[in-house]
Amino acid sequence: MKKFVLVSLFALVGLGMVSAASSGTLDLSATASSVLELTLPGDFTGTIDDNSAGTVNTWNIGNVVVKSNHTGWTISISSANAGLLKNGSVDSIDYKMTLGSLVTNNELSSTWTSSAQGKTPKAGTSYALSISFTPSTTTYFAQGTYTDTLTVTLTGN
Repeated sequence: MKKFVLVSLFALVGLGMVSAASSGTLDLSATASSVLELTLPGDFTGTIDDNSAGTVNTWNIGNVVVKSNHTGWTISISSANAGLLKNGSVDSIDYKMTLGSLVTNNELSSTWTSSAQGKTPKAGTSYALSISFTPSTTTYFAQGTYTDTLTVTLTGN
């Protein structure tokens, strides 16, 4: 009987010393929502200083603000009148557009598009929009209201 108890004791001790291990993997993933926001200044009405011939008139339209978490967003600006302020079909004034550090004195005879930009701070990145034109040194602009419409498009990658 002593041998049986001793053998049983060794069997229990031996079984207790055997350990089992198991492992596996767990993949984690998450998706960040797209942030692609564009804020434009309001409509603008300016005055043409036609008496200062040869002097550049600059209209500071306001700030264009971009908020984006896309790495590779672009902004495009097009003019309904191909970069002309028009007074009906009578007269027109060609102008150049500046958008902060992205472009300076660009004619809008065709759509302008920025190079790919990186993500912005959460508060956004602000770009000052202005247009400039120079009155003729020889003739006055025809009296009346001159207009154009700019379309600003923000595109994510």
